[in-house]
Amino acid sequence: MGWIFWIWYGIGAVLLLTIGVPQVLDFSNGLFLVFYALYAMSLVRRSQPQYSMSDWSVSNRDSITLPRLLTAAALMWLGGMALEWIGVHTGWPFGEYEYSSILGSLVFGVPWTLGFAWIAVVSSGILLASGSQRADSMRARLLRALQVGVWIIILDLVLDPVADARGFWSWGSDSGFYGVPWSNFIAWFIVGGMLSLTIPIIRLSPSVARQAVFLYQGILLMFGLLAWQQGLIGSVIAGVIGIVLAEGSYRYDRRQQVSRI
Repeated sequence: MGWIFWIWYGIGAVLLLTIGVPQVLDFSNGLFLVFYALYAMSLVRRSQPQYSMSDWSVSNRDSITLPRLLTAAALMWLGGMALEWIGVHTGWPFGEYEYSSILGSLVFGVPWTLGFAWIAVVSSGILLASGSQRADSMRARLLRALQVGVWIIILDLVLDPVADARGFWSWGSDSGFYGVPWSNFIAWFIVGGMLSLTIPIIRLSPSVARQAVFLYQGILLMFGLLAWQQGLIGSVIAGVIGIVLAEGSYRYDRRQQVSRI
């Protein structure tokens, strides 16, 4: 799945940063979110679940089972779409906004691909936050949820202003961060953390961890460059911070693993 995503990413990045995506290729915007979600979930699939001692005594699975992963993905998609529907029609909890059809056909005012966007960002946050937790427990999942929320906020500080400037959606406010209400980022932190609870605590191999960091950094790089084009310097700074923090977190986790060997 990785090579499909990166090919789509490369072509899309070149078009967005130069001539723009031709109208005949508008469908590619929504497919990008689908491929992003599938790639992130494939990395989660390649991880190993962390068990408590009692769990380990009765289970010896090498990876998260496909039914469990699909169930988690379905819950993320449904939860994300439900909240987007509420948000579009009530302004809560994100703020007043509306979608265009650039990201796909609207289902009650929400592009059907937005559910995949939630899967993508939450899974990406889970992958980045998986180095500090050990055995699976509700406490461990809650601690990880806080980390996931932080990674998602950094991502959204870059994505949301650029998407608004590019007409993917529009906010009914001039306040906040480049017109994006602060309530939106708070909601992403809370909702993203809650949706992360659908995935157990996982352990990543060095290869999967490296790919997860590249994925997060790649999204920040592309949208950071788009933010630079739009003059959104605050988003550019957030993107640079996110790239550096993701790299630092990866290197720290790898050192910790080596020291425990």
